[in-house]
Amino acid sequence: MQSVIKEKLAICYTCCGPTYRESAKRQLNTTCFDDDNIYYCILTDDKSYFNDVNRKNLVINELKDFYHEFPDLEKNEAFLESDDKEDYAEKFKHIEYSFPFSTYRFNLLQAIRLGISNVTLLCTDTHMNVKGDEHWGFNDTYFDNKPFLYNAVSQWEELVGDENPNSLCGKKLLTVSNILKDKYNLSVNEKVRLVDAAARLFLFENINQALEFFNVWNDVIETLYKENLINLYIGHYVVHDEYILAPIYDAFKFPKTQDIRRIFTVKHDVQNERFWQYPVYDN
Repeated sequence: MQSVIKEKLAICYTCCGPTYRESAKRQLNTTCFDDDNIYYCILTDDKSYFNDVNRKNLVINELKDFYHEFPDLEKNEAFLESDDKEDYAEKFKHIEYSFPFSTYRFNLLQAIRLGISNVTLLCTDTHMNVKGDEHWGFNDTYFDNKPFLYNAVSQWEELVGDENPNSLCGKKLLTVSNILKDKYNLSVNEKVRLVDAAARLFLFENINQALEFFNVWNDVIETLYKENLINLYIGHYVVHDEYILAPIYDAFKFPKTQDIRRIFTVKHDVQNERFWQYPVYDN
């Protein structure tokens, strides 16, 4: 089979709960296509849900598959599990669950173990436009600029350590920056770029750089939990990772990302995926 791109690329979805699994399966069956150089990585709570998906280069892991290697994972970032969407919704609300967004890093690790250093981490309501040309979508020219990070939706800059009393943003960034300095002697600039989490394409220089990035990201997360600092990053339904990753991006000297929406199609599907938070009322 002839490939549409010259290098291997991993397109990764992370999903737990019936509605998110349904969205991920729909992406695999409709927007994804078979190609020798494209691998699809799924991180989920129930790999059997995808047994009937017939897609080339499909690799599926449950988060549990990594518990033995990363023992803090089960204690701190376990997925909320259920086979029924109503039951999942009730559990989500009852225990005030916050989805651990940085579990996405284990899809990055899976790609690394496949020998792939070009990795896209996607929300399940987003897909990557790979069959592109010079005017639209992803194409071979993007491989010529490494290392680089592309994202969709939005990006913004924040000051590290800004003591604005109405915002914890600076404190969040400073907390991670201090971990990077103390544990790795990595420096972070006074102002850093943050990127939205809907879609992020990492083009690392090589596998070694990708693995180093994963190891630092993983260690920062584990440190935040051990030192009871993770609460700084908890939102109304997720443990956000934008303020965790921004100092890491800066420390790794990623060029300032471009907001290349043509690479991605983002259609937020909150009324289906998070229906318990966005009820639809009859007129």
